[in-house]
Amino acid sequence: MKMKRLFLFLIFSFSHFLILSSSAQVSAQMKLWDRKYRYPRINSVEFKGDVPSLAMYDAIYGHGAMWENEWIGFRVYMDHRQSIDLYGKKTMQMELDSTNFYTTNEQWAAGYGEDILFVGGSVGAGSFRGYENEQPTFVQPVSVRGQRVLCEGPDTAVVEIYAHDWQYQGRVLQFRQRFTAIRGHRDVQVDVDLTAKGVDEMCFVTGVQKFELNSTGSTRADGLVCSWGSNVPDKEGHPDRIHTLGMAVRVAKENLVEVKEDALNYLCVVRPVDGHIRYWIAVASDLQQDGGFHSAQSWFDWCRHSF
Repeated sequence: MKMKRLFLFLIFSFSHFLILSSSAQVSAQMKLWDRKYRYPRINSVEFKGDVPSLAMYDAIYGHGAMWENEWIGFRVYMDHRQSIDLYGKKTMQMELDSTNFYTTNEQWAAGYGEDILFVGGSVGAGSFRGYENEQPTFVQPVSVRGQRVLCEGPDTAVVEIYAHDWQYQGRVLQFRQRFTAIRGHRDVQVDVDLTAKGVDEMCFVTGVQKFELNSTGSTRADGLVCSWGSNVPDKEGHPDRIHTLGMAVRVAKENLVEVKEDALNYLCVVRPVDGHIRYWIAVASDLQQDGGFHSAQSWFDWCRHSF
């Protein structure tokens, strides 16, 4: 009996080790929408700027490039919004290749996560925007818009989005934004490169959104904005699932102009240095018991001291 217990213990320990080892990584992917339900993986996609946004959005399975770490999943919409959306996890594991943000009831019951954010007209979780008349604006009009997966993991995952000939404040800009996720890091590094004469004189904006329910937030003059609250991302499919989460953005000090808030967001107004802007995004979901955060105070404390 003792040998049997020892054997079972070793099997459990080894299985637990494999789960932890396989979860401690990052990955990125992009898939085409396919009426035959095969959804082939692709490395890149590019559209003419006059293609309707909904056509671009629906052409990609999951509506855009995705990446994940063991704590959270991300996607960036393949349309004029280029909004960052979030996928919360119950378990520290890699699962977007299985769910693609479209978690089934069976997967949910088996411990998978799901879409936890309703972005709407906000900046979501660190989306990049223009800034005109003290309002965030989308990256449009453009002549070309595209997305690429530059590195799929497992130690580093990199997703790039870009736009050619962005007409902004009377100038024509070339735009590129990269999201870099690194093994063991909760945060995602964001690098924006902008090319145009005088671009270092222009202002842009990023930040985190406010929530529908129990929303609270924090802004610091040194370039940290945080929010915590709840919303219902899938009002038709699962209106009973009220998801609680925290988001934060930290901007490199050389790019920061000011922090402020509007009706929808906590914002960082930013300006390029040599055409470059850098910031970081961090996210936490209350769904996750192991490694998650479960109060605004604990999330804000982590952001202030560890982010």
